[in-house]
Amino acid sequence: MQSTLTVRLSEQEAQRLEALCEITGKSRSEVVRDSLRAYRLREALRHSQARLGPAARAVGWLTEDDVLNDVS
Repeated sequence: MQSTLTVRLSEQEAQRLEALCEITGKSRSEVVRDSLRAYRLREALRHSQARLGPAARAVGWLTEDDVLNDVS
């Protein structure tokens, strides 16, 4: 199923979107879909970090290297 979304952009936002489309060779819809996917991923990671961060710090995992050292 497809749906249509109308978004109001300022003139500056619209110009930046058009410039991004020209640079990437993508349509406005493709750029917006890609941006939405990236936003969703960032939010999922942020949520996971907020939920799991305290437990990781409690066992001494402060960096990605700490995790890799323990699981390697």
